[in-house]
Amino acid sequence: MRARQALRSCLPSTKHERDYALITTVDSLGTGSFLTISVVLFVRLIGVSPTQVGTVLGIGGVISVFSRVPLGWLSDRIGHRRSLIGVHLARGLAFPGYLIIHGVLPFAMLSIAILIIDGWESPIRKVVLYAFAPIEDRVRIAAYNRSVYNLAFSVGSLLAALALIDQHGRLSLYLVVLGNAASFLLAAALAARLPASRQSTGRPAVTVPSRQYALVGFLLGCLFLCTSILTIGLPLLILQNFHSQQWLIGLGMAVNTAIAITLQVRLSRGTSDLAGAVRAGLLGGLFLALACLLLFTAANLRSGTGMLVLLLAVSTLSIGELLASAATWGLSMSLRRHDLTAHNQSIWSMYISLPQLLGPFVVAWALHGLHNGGWLAMGAFILIATGLLGPVASKVQAGIDRAAEFQPAN
Repeated sequence: MRARQALRSCLPSTKHERDYALITTVDSLGTGSFLTISVVLFVRLIGVSPTQVGTVLGIGGVISVFSRVPLGWLSDRIGHRRSLIGVHLARGLAFPGYLIIHGVLPFAMLSIAILIIDGWESPIRKVVLYAFAPIEDRVRIAAYNRSVYNLAFSVGSLLAALALIDQHGRLSLYLVVLGNAASFLLAAALAARLPASRQSTGRPAVTVPSRQYALVGFLLGCLFLCTSILTIGLPLLILQNFHSQQWLIGLGMAVNTAIAITLQVRLSRGTSDLAGAVRAGLLGGLFLALACLLLFTAANLRSGTGMLVLLLAVSTLSIGELLASAATWGLSMSLRRHDLTAHNQSIWSMYISLPQLLGPFVVAWALHGLHNGGWLAMGAFILIATGLLGPVASKVQAGIDRAAEFQPAN
């Protein structure tokens, strides 16, 4: 009975929550399938080299991050639900373009445009969520949708992997691209069923200096160095120290996905307010730093013990990542409780994303320049960001309280 009640408490309880989760499902199914075949599509059909793919996507990622703030400002003017519908429609119409272009210049133009649209979507979705979700339920709903995203993304990747069995056929690639486009068009139709935001686009009720709010986001972004540690650092460690066990890379990714799907909601409980969110951030940072220490230990062991320590490190890293995600949602809401606009969420998103853009370079440089000592350096870096998080967040909250005291009554 208790297990059934716990499960029911995690599931969507309202029509709007179910529609929101369904948008997440179809979006991530299409995205997971497309990303799985994307490099093959770009190289085989569009005729660009792997180096050109990396360069274009890197440039597009930077442009996407810095375009979020003006696009968030625009969303506050034209309406959040309307913006979300438009974003999904634009994605659904843009992706089939990959089937009719050839060469690096058209590829660059289309890819950068899609990356800008993708970057616009995340802040809007948050504000649309705020329109129908009570304050105490927002983190729970966000955590549930992250679990749904991970699960549907994995299913989409598996389905797309079947399309890659035919190494010389094009029809399967076409079907994946068109299926991805259809998923966005369906998401647009579902978004039209969500309520319009109640947030006024006029003067916010309480104003807080954006630079302080952004600094909290930047510190949280430093914790998400864990993403690059998982996708770049872990494979490098295994290739350098476990030559005959390269299958550990896939196993590590599977462990990370399984933990994310099963524990995201549970680890996000109690993080809807400032104290709970800061606590989750501090605990997450400690887990991430411990994971770096375990990876350092595994790098100096080349036996069955080393493999066990490696898997323990991946598990610890995954838990730290989930706690950092919960802290991100909780702080983004509690620090802007009276000013939840797409513009402010875009600022938050931009500053969280900046350290993540540098993540691959930081991990590669640390492991190349410092060798195994790079794991200890990254752990120390995460600990510093973690130690600053609480005081900076408290300072922002104090600014909110002071601003509220002088806010004239309506």
